[in-house]
Amino acid sequence: MLSLTRTQLTNALSARTGLSLAVRTILAGAAVATIIISTTVLYGVFYKLYVPQLLHSAPVYLQYSANTTALINFVPSSNYKFLSTSQAYSVSLDLDVPTSETNRDLGAFMVDLELRDRRGHVIHHSSRPSILPYESQLVRTLRTLVRSIPLALGLTDERTHLRVHLVDDVYDKHFSPVTSAWIALSKPLQVYNAQIIIRAQFSGLRYWMYYWRVPTALVFIVMAVIWQIVLTVVAWSVLEAYANRSNTAETNVVGSEPGTSAAVERKASGSLLQPSFFAQPEHSDSEDDRVEQTVPDSTPFHPLRRRTSTRSVI
Repeated sequence: MLSLTRTQLTNALSARTGLSLAVRTILAGAAVATIIISTTVLYGVFYKLYVPQLLHSAPVYLQYSANTTALINFVPSSNYKFLSTSQAYSVSLDLDVPTSETNRDLGAFMVDLELRDRRGHVIHHSSRPSILPYESQLVRTLRTLVRSIPLALGLTDERTHLRVHLVDDVYDKHFSPVTSAWIALSKPLQVYNAQIIIRAQFSGLRYWMYYWRVPTALVFIVMAVIWQIVLTVVAWSVLEAYANRSNTAETNVVGSEPGTSAAVERKASGSLLQPSFFAQPEHSDSEDDRVEQTVPDSTPFHPLRRRTSTRSVI
């Protein structure tokens, strides 16, 4: 019977330990999964807020009058802000021009750019030269012969792509954000289509986060998960130590009370070991056991005389 009881007790303790280990494993897995998901979401929010949009483009419709100009509105309303004040930008003008004799005869031309705020004030101004790439008559003839069939079938046309860099390392102002641009050409250049492009010049952490997105995200998430796990373990250890200390203090307080089982057991063990003749007689409150003390004698004090008191039992 004793061996059976010990076996049952061992099985019960093993089941309890296994259950506690399983619960702790489930809680640890849930905590790690929550930390990973929350860190990934946090990195996504941080990326959205910290890394601005790389490109902003808008079509340019040139007006051929006395001057070849165009006005471009980047935002739908005057209160809209589309550039980051902490990011450097570059502005360029892309031109698709025909390789005609008229454009070749124009030679070099100037492109003026003005970035304006919602009140029409000029925030940035730039003027850059440009020219069509030179080709000799022999090169043009050979190129035309090679492309004669696609040109005849209408699969391609004779055009040249020009990109004019107008502004580099320009920052938007917080109280006067850029909302529009004004472009002017010094000569009436023939253009198929034109487009203005504002490109963010990333550097530092933004460069790595944009051009190396996956490695940067993995490094950030792994470091954040490790730090959160370490802090969670430290906080759990502190709370567990505090809880154990509180339980120990409560146990000591309960054990020190006179009415507890420990005190009763100590009293019981003491009474068993002590002989009966050492036990003190119990006094009752009955009149037969009442003890009276006489009032001390009022005679004067004498050093050789000892004051006595009598006790009488009524």
